[in-house]
Amino acid sequence: MLAGFIEELLAAGTLSDIRAVFMAAAAQFGFENTFYTARFMLTVPSSLLREPPVILSNAPVAVLEEVRQLRDLEKDGWVRWVMEHDGDISSAELQEQWPSPSLQVAAKHGLGAVHILSLRERVLHSAGAVLLNPHAGADDKVLAQRWRQSGRDIRVLSWIMHMRVATMPRKQFMTTLTPRQREVLGWRSAGKTVDEIAIILGITPATVEKHLRLARESLGVETTPQAVLKAHVTHQLHNPEIALRG
Repeated sequence: MLAGFIEELLAAGTLSDIRAVFMAAAAQFGFENTFYTARFMLTVPSSLLREPPVILSNAPVAVLEEVRQLRDLEKDGWVRWVMEHDGDISSAELQEQWPSPSLQVAAKHGLGAVHILSLRERVLHSAGAVLLNPHAGADDKVLAQRWRQSGRDIRVLSWIMHMRVATMPRKQFMTTLTPRQREVLGWRSAGKTVDEIAIILGITPATVEKHLRLARESLGVETTPQAVLKAHVTHQLHNPEIALRG
């Protein structure tokens, strides 16, 4: 059974496919309500780019909507715990030291018995978590029993799922640079000076500076290195001509 789910995760072509496989696997292993979230590229400064978190869940919509209304979710107990710890922990254990308003909301809806699995650094420069509930009304005893039975398999599937999500297109960024701005930034990222870029492209250094300035303005950054970084992470610097000339 585990091997079959692993094969399906590896073959999944979209985030929706990954969600469907993982939720089906979790239910098969005894957890009807599942919530997965992750952030990637955490080393990129948020002033340059911060992707919204990836969320895959089959938890009741009413619970998710109520949780979204909470303030400072990034300071919620389970979020802080998974950002600082590896391994797993039950909601009852966690809330003894890490108060969690979102888990309290879940408890109001009969989903208080939750097991939390940290995915910190399972993918480089990322953080994530899987939260699992056996079923509405389940208590901590049922949760502990299900985790003893299936925790190892769920852990393996969670790691694979998280790695697969990391490789999937998650957000299409709008192209904001002109072809010439991309070309100038591309050469700048390759270590060329303004004068060298001017010679390569057959334009004046002043024109190169103009394109760099417009690129910074278009990307909403202050410096050229910031522009190069943001253009790279938003996939705007792929230029076959540069690759061929380099």
